[in-house]
Amino acid sequence: MNNRKDLVLTFLQQKPNESFSAKVLAEELKLDRSNVSRYLNELYNENKVHKNAGRPVLFQFKPSRTEKEEGESKAFSKIVGHSLSLKVMVQQAKAAILYPPRGLHTIIFGETGTGKSVFARSMYEFALESKAMSQDAPFISFNCADYAQNPQLLFGHIFGVKKGSYTGATEDSPGLLKKADGGILFLDEIHRLPPEGQEMLFTFIDKGVYQPLGESGKEYEASVQIIGATTENSDVLLSTFNRRIPMSITMPPLRERTIDERYQLVASFLQQEAHRLNQEIVAEREVVLAFMLYHPEANIGQVERDLKLVCAKAFLHYRTNNEDHLTITQEDLPLPVQKGLLLKKEAPERLNRIVKPQQKHFSFEPNQPQPDYFLGSGEDMSVYNAIEERVDELLKSGAEQIDLETFVENGMGHYFSDYIEQLASREVRKELISKEILKATDLVYDVAEKRLNRSFNNSTRFAFSLHLQSTLDRIRENRQIIHPNLNGARKQYSKEFQVAIELSALIEEQFAIEIPLDEIGFITMFLTIDLTEKAEKTQEKVGIVVIMHGKSTATSMLETVQELLDTKVGIALDMPLTMKVKEMYEVVRNTLRQKSKEYTKGIFLLTDMGSLNSFGRILAEELSLPIKTLSMTSTPIVLEAVRMASLGRPLEDIYQSCLSAMNTSLQQIVSVQKNKPHAIVVTCFTGEGVAKSLEDKLENEIDTSAVKIISLQFLQREQFRQQIDHLMADYDIKAIVGTVAFDYASIPYYSAYDIFEDSKLNELKRRLEVHVSIEEMANSLSGTLRVVGSISELLTKIQTVVNQVLTDRRLQIDSGVKVGLMLHMAFLVDALKSGTITRKFPKKEAFLKENRLLMDVVKTKLLSLEQQYSIQFPEDEIAYISYIIIENAF
Repeated sequence: MNNRKDLVLTFLQQKPNESFSAKVLAEELKLDRSNVSRYLNELYNENKVHKNAGRPVLFQFKPSRTEKEEGESKAFSKIVGHSLSLKVMVQQAKAAILYPPRGLHTIIFGETGTGKSVFARSMYEFALESKAMSQDAPFISFNCADYAQNPQLLFGHIFGVKKGSYTGATEDSPGLLKKADGGILFLDEIHRLPPEGQEMLFTFIDKGVYQPLGESGKEYEASVQIIGATTENSDVLLSTFNRRIPMSITMPPLRERTIDERYQLVASFLQQEAHRLNQEIVAEREVVLAFMLYHPEANIGQVERDLKLVCAKAFLHYRTNNEDHLTITQEDLPLPVQKGLLLKKEAPERLNRIVKPQQKHFSFEPNQPQPDYFLGSGEDMSVYNAIEERVDELLKSGAEQIDLETFVENGMGHYFSDYIEQLASREVRKELISKEILKATDLVYDVAEKRLNRSFNNSTRFAFSLHLQSTLDRIRENRQIIHPNLNGARKQYSKEFQVAIELSALIEEQFAIEIPLDEIGFITMFLTIDLTEKAEKTQEKVGIVVIMHGKSTATSMLETVQELLDTKVGIALDMPLTMKVKEMYEVVRNTLRQKSKEYTKGIFLLTDMGSLNSFGRILAEELSLPIKTLSMTSTPIVLEAVRMASLGRPLEDIYQSCLSAMNTSLQQIVSVQKNKPHAIVVTCFTGEGVAKSLEDKLENEIDTSAVKIISLQFLQREQFRQQIDHLMADYDIKAIVGTVAFDYASIPYYSAYDIFEDSKLNELKRRLEVHVSIEEMANSLSGTLRVVGSISELLTKIQTVVNQVLTDRRLQIDSGVKVGLMLHMAFLVDALKSGTITRKFPKKEAFLKENRLLMDVVKTKLLSLEQQYSIQFPEDEIAYISYIIIENAF
């Protein structure tokens, strides 16, 4: 085998400038294709060949690095993140420079301050180092925005001007194309080039010739590589122009860069300033953290300006107080930068490994090596020179003190930009997934998006990467993969199945393995995740019908609910007291018959009393529709029913949720038992792949002695719902974690993506906090509550009410606050039964108006306690309970 692998390597070595696929190599060398694919991947892992992404995957001999070649990497190694977030962009840039015969014209996309100009300059330096251009090749930079309001001047600058071509053109003037001949012309903000200018430029790109303004009979030649940059997307440029720019590179915003890169940016700048000032700079730990975590409006450019500002402040302190070194404290930071410290809890765990908690200060000394990283501020010393001059003037004038803030803000204001706060970004940790698998996942989904004309979100891609990692392990361990409904998946999603076959070939070539047919079925299901979620969201809704005695009782109740929820879901039918029951039945039947096509998912009748309660069973038989009926309805119950129907929840879910709220004697669902063990359900299509990765992750994060982790296979939504119902009989399910969104029985859902993201994981942990047991609380209240009977039973019911309110309103409170609220409500029930509660809630009307929805939910959930203990909670007390929840929710 080694001899055959050597044969493959020798063949590639003999043709160093050519790339080959595994198929071509197998035919040339007359070897088995799968073996050749395996040899090539082994050679790639040994760093002996290049592997180019695409289809088919191409391999090329990689010569050992000489000193000259080591030097070639210096052009991009000066950029922070060149081997991390910018690795793909650097590879694209090198390809654009080296592509024969004269490189590829390139456009660089990216938000303001992402480093497009610096990157273009690095491309030029790489061209010189790699000898793709001569050492005297020019680099001409021009910002199209400078002359955007005067197209003639703009065109004249780029293409040149002939004397007399327009008013003011008094002599011939060479354009930038002539100046850039043999080198690179960098056009920043190229989207500011008008359409006619773009047409002139793509004529040059096509033919290599141009005409200066005013020149009609003569064409000029030039060999120029165009690099454009824009903050806009490609849509703002002419499609004909876009087609002529073969290479596009997108610079990621700072929010998508790694935390390591954020540190490198901050440390490199401070080290650079220490070197330039020839003075030590000492920064507090909070300063470094704030700059690593805050969200600058203008990306890296904003970070540099903010760092320059704090260094200027520190320099002024140093200069006016004759200190030994520059000191940067948290107080020196602009407010938006200081707000970065508020994000410490959301930061990835790696933050503390980079900026160790015990290290309170960071020192940057001038005698330390100058950082390799290039920062856009360059050698600009003007701000420090200006401070020196101003301080000298003040000292000569006899000024004893300098108002630092006023001086920097007013006197130096032209050096710095305004600061605007931006929404926080999320740093998703993917340490459990290899870079090779992440790269393969992106390749697979990029192809899938083109074939299916559909986009897939990051959550879906992340889940598939976990699945792929597990699949590769199972295949390599010769573990069988079985899809329980392969034929059904093939028939139901035939288009996706065909694409999955193509994707499996990509994976086979990428990892030198053979993908079984059953695994293609699972790949198909990942391609349909967004479709099934969309179908679930757009399904027909359950019909909510409110029927009550009185001229306008039902109408008023439903209108109130619809106004609260801003929806039109629901029908109200009023039954005047003079109307006969049979006549009312005819009205209801005819109304529902007209809307039967809209209500194929069922109808939920909400009635008040009497004969109206019997309508449901008769209507179900006559209309052949699933119908549920609930009597003794109140406004909060109608609110709950309409809310859930608006979300597209199934009839049974809506019915059981309203039953739970009322806690009537007809309740058919199993109530939560106080001794049920807690559980988390993890799920994926196989029940082993992603679910196993999630289980491993959760086992390292939570106390498994207190919470059981249960893995389930998700193939069909209704079947999975039945499995959850079965588990709920024995477990208090705290969350469902998986690859397909599943909203059921108010159980929180977390995607696989969420579990690897710190803030979401911490949210889940808070849901699992160990609470004081009911028995402990009951024992502490023994002898204090005298008229409520079993204290344990009361506390259990209160706990259920509190949990229902929090789940319904998507709120969380600390376990300590929850215990306090439960104790408060226990004493309140005892006081209400004793008739000793008379207090008033201050400014109740304003509070009710502002928190009407929460008040209604609390009131609804308290109905069970009112019925059980024959009490009625005053509106003031409901307001107090709501206030406690609002003030402590997070």
